[in-house]
Amino acid sequence: MPKVLFSTLGMTDPIKNDHDGPFLHIMRHYKPCKAYLFMTKRVCELADQDDRYRLNAANLCEKEGFTCQIVELRYKDIDNPQQFDIFYPIFEKELNNIHNSNPGCQILVNLSSGTPQMKSTCHLLALTTPFPVVPIQVTTPNERENYGSPDYDLEKSWKNNLDNHPDLEPKNRAQQVETENLRFLFLREAAISNIEAYNYTAALNILTAVKDFVPEDVMRLLRAARNRKNMELGEAEKESKMAQYDLFPVKSGDVKELFEYLLLLELQQRTGLLMDFVRGISPALSRLFECFLERKCQRHVKRDYCVQSQAEPGHWKIKRDKLEKKDPLLLAYYHTRYNTFFRDGDLSCSTLLPMIEFDCGAGGRYPNEEVLKKAQVMRSVEERIRNRAAHNITAIKEEQFARAADISSERLLREMRWMFQYIYPKYFASNIDAWDSYNQMNAHIVGRLKAGVII
Repeated sequence: MPKVLFSTLGMTDPIKNDHDGPFLHIMRHYKPCKAYLFMTKRVCELADQDDRYRLNAANLCEKEGFTCQIVELRYKDIDNPQQFDIFYPIFEKELNNIHNSNPGCQILVNLSSGTPQMKSTCHLLALTTPFPVVPIQVTTPNERENYGSPDYDLEKSWKNNLDNHPDLEPKNRAQQVETENLRFLFLREAAISNIEAYNYTAALNILTAVKDFVPEDVMRLLRAARNRKNMELGEAEKESKMAQYDLFPVKSGDVKELFEYLLLLELQQRTGLLMDFVRGISPALSRLFECFLERKCQRHVKRDYCVQSQAEPGHWKIKRDKLEKKDPLLLAYYHTRYNTFFRDGDLSCSTLLPMIEFDCGAGGRYPNEEVLKKAQVMRSVEERIRNRAAHNITAIKEEQFARAADISSERLLREMRWMFQYIYPKYFASNIDAWDSYNQMNAHIVGRLKAGVII
């Protein structure tokens, strides 16, 4: 990865006491392709006097066999470099500009040149930038102060620089400071809290502020999770495949859609969003009953008994004349069940329940007392609770749900899951924890997020 250097400059730069100053030493051992030199009034005066920083950098590049573009960041109005508060906004602006101007490059930050206030500001920014930087500390040759002489001879200093003589085995004094970005750590924990609460949009928004620290597969999985929760399953699958994560336990078309919808209802129930949960009961039960009749009773409900609305393609009606043509005895049961002649009705769990009763009750083609009782309970709950959500603008609490439905929301969800698993047992033969798919996904995302910062 190409490197760029942001360096303040001090009185030990570029060479002092026959050794590299910090700026030159970092260049020697990291070989950046570009170096941004922050220059205060005094440093600008020294540069104008003999161009010492640029010329020494050029000599080093020639000797070590690499090229480096020198960019001078001149701040001639700063003549008091001991004032801490003036540096943070300036350094922050310059680092952001460097990051935006050098995509795909690793940013090195010199922590060893300049005044203590400059060094402290660089260290603080290394902990708080919204993108990764590598802070570099350079020790003095004798691990003590290296003030040097006030006189400076450019040619003599370069010639006498002991770091230029590998036969003398000069020590590499540049060390990468091991540290973690505090801003990322704080935002990562906030994102994890939202992931564990299934708030994927919030987690995405939080991590976008520090996206350069976050592995791309994590961002893709968060987008997949958001799309999944929105029932945008095609988009979710695209993102998860690109992240190389097997997102869906159930992969077959309409069955996958029903399974994912039941998982969504479980999230709503678990997180107390009972208004949304109640509104989702009717379509879930309608689809569950239809799937049961098709898989266990060999009745193709839409094909044999229904017509599709031309105005609303997703809207189906059970037709009396089709019932009569396909199964007159079933129509007779509908007449009895409705206490009058059955007329055309919308396809729903209420109009499908008589078909389940006819097939699964005593004397039916596929008698199954357990399924029949569960279907009747679920339809009873749907009938009792649906209007409360449809006509009530206040929240529904669990006590109200249980009082109105005569069972808890968790019990209803358990019955719906039982019916799905009864219809499609093959999806649970090798994956008994398929219902825990969201938590497994969350654990994977959090694990990847905690695996380490991209540098």
